[in-house]
Amino acid sequence: MSVPYQRLTRIDARWRWWRPLVAIAFLAGWYLVSQVLIVIAFLVPIATSSGADGLMDFQQKLSGGALDPTDPLTLSVSLVSLVVLLPGIVLAVRVARLGRGVLSSVRFRVRWAWTAWCVVPTLVIAAVMFAFQGLPMLSFDGGLGWDHAAIGQSTVTVSTLVLTLVLVVVLVPFQGAAEEYIFRGFLMQTVASWIPRRAGTIIAVAVSTVVFAVLHIPNGYNVWGILDVGSFGLVAAIIVLRTGGLEATVLQHAFNNIMIFVLQAPGWSRIDLQSQDANGTVGGWLVTLGTSLAYWGMVELLAKWRRLDRRFAGHEAPRFRGPAPAWAGGSRWARPGGTGWAGTPTHVDGAAGSGPADAAGAVGSAGAGPVDGSAGAVGSAEAGPVDESAGVAGRS
Repeated sequence: MSVPYQRLTRIDARWRWWRPLVAIAFLAGWYLVSQVLIVIAFLVPIATSSGADGLMDFQQKLSGGALDPTDPLTLSVSLVSLVVLLPGIVLAVRVARLGRGVLSSVRFRVRWAWTAWCVVPTLVIAAVMFAFQGLPMLSFDGGLGWDHAAIGQSTVTVSTLVLTLVLVVVLVPFQGAAEEYIFRGFLMQTVASWIPRRAGTIIAVAVSTVVFAVLHIPNGYNVWGILDVGSFGLVAAIIVLRTGGLEATVLQHAFNNIMIFVLQAPGWSRIDLQSQDANGTVGGWLVTLGTSLAYWGMVELLAKWRRLDRRFAGHEAPRFRGPAPAWAGGSRWARPGGTGWAGTPTHVDGAAGSGPADAAGAVGSAGAGPVDGSAGAVGSAEAGPVDESAGVAGRS
């Protein structure tokens, strides 16, 4: 028996339906506090150097183009405000006691060797994306160069361009990882933990995709832009489920965003980033859908070739009535490839506890495992009192 990625939080006996809500509350508080600190960190130097006029100008730039790659200051504010969500969601899951490392993969950590292999299809798709987005901007008359007749001249200085490129390369990977950990990680695992079996998986993918797309509406996308984002999120969710982790989609998300920002960073005079076409087109949506599907296909073949561990080699925790006994908690029950819950004493109704045992020492229920004197016996001194009448862990 094994557990898929979207159900990883259910291998811990401490899981309760309300724990994801605790994580959401913590993340919301983290986000609000971090945004206040970020604003203070940026506004104080601006106010000191430029006064009220500088603050007004900065506010107008933020409201008019928070992700404008030609303005390193406003771009850095926007990226940092998203990057802080990465440690926020990791801490939220820990605080809510949903498990350590459950968001990364079925190995409860980042699978770095698998990540390195995923760089190959990522670079292939990056090259394809550049061919669609970058080649129309180039001219081959008299040698390779920019087609200034079509895109105009750069509107930023060399120092500004270099600063923007550094910010993009340093911050965008963490920004992409933050969004993947929240939408394809936490959100999908939360929904799938509440709703079991295949229906839970389908609903988890749908909710993750819709929320991801809707939250991009404030960026100014039109209907084709939202479909573009939604298609990207949908295929990314499927890749996560098929590979049992976020590594492939974090790379895909990071490279996709880096390429977009790098191509726009020079601020070409004839390209209007606020135009209708810049906010989404049918062609752009089809390119995103096609490249996402192609990336999925390459990752699928790579995972098969590398014999990737796509599921947790263990069992979901049994249900407990009342407090879970002391032996039920702890990481030793959730190690990849470990014993899992195979030997846990179980009742006919599927609730774990201490029931009548036969002469061989097995719990009197179908498919129940043996009860030993250490990890399996609920009635041991470590486990605490047992309600013999109900056959479950006692509440006192």
